Amino acid sequence: MRSGRGRTRVAAMEPVEQPETPRVGAFARARDTIARLIEQPALPLDTLAADARVSPSQLQREFRRLAGVSPKRFSQMLAKERLLCALRAGAPVLEASLIAGLSSTSRAQELVLTAEGATPVQVRRGGEGMTLRTALVATDLGRMFAAWTGQGFCALEFVDDTAAIEAALRRLARIWPRAQIESGSAETADRVRAVLRGEGGGAVHVRASHFQLRVWQALMRLPAGRVVSYAGIAAALGLPRAARAVGQAVGSNPVALVIPCHRVIRESGALSGYRWDAARKALLIVREQGATGD
Repeated sequence: MRSGRGRTRVAAMEPVEQPETPRVGAFARARDTIARLIEQPALPLDTLAADARVSPSQLQREFRRLAGVSPKRFSQMLAKERLLCALRAGAPVLEASLIAGLSSTSRAQELVLTAEGATPVQVRRGGEGMTLRTALVATDLGRMFAAWTGQGFCALEFVDDTAAIEAALRRLARIWPRAQIESGSAETADRVRAVLRGEGGGAVHVRASHFQLRVWQALMRLPAGRVVSYAGIAAALGLPRAARAVGQAVGSNPVALVIPCHRVIRESGALSGYRWDAARKALLIVREQGATGD
């Protein structure tokens, strides 16, 4: 996909390695199980397995491989986060300190992740002179579409079908109409895998308003395994009445995982919306907590 006469031409992506069928089935079952547990946390393993049409031992094994914990432990961890978030709703200073990075150091903080906005010149020129290197990467959480500007990710999102891939490409072409877009970048794919392994490579280079950038930078300072409310982020930014605007900024995040919008839940403890599926959001939270020992 290359630009011509100052405009970006959208073409088909290059073939991408497809996940093995058992891998796809295991993720689908885990996602469905998580969705059930969000609605009914006390469901027993036998019932979850029957719904998934597999044996309890198979569901337990697949779920543990993806989440790092059993379905029962997963449900307990979500319940704990709901309780803690409700408690924090009455103590915004704690949330603010977490976002500001004043808690114990974490691997995510040590990576020194950065978020930078596109310069006015880059925005005005629609990305003219920029090369966006894209890739489709198969992960155990589903396929991801990524775009790297040379300075950071400008897009990183889960794409569950062809329509989602095409929509991601259209968004990229709309935001950067004069940029050159190269597909099938091995370098970009490697950067995505590094992020998934927690090894860094997570710089962000996005087109954003000043307020959006502040919200996203605050999220990137939040330690892995922690969750926070929209009001907590607003308080940390010194804008306690801006919870609704914070929610809009979180929802418009174009870079999953690196800008960890999955760590934001409602003050009530409800997971709330996630543009890449609420079950996937819950899975990300629990996996992070398992890695950090929370």
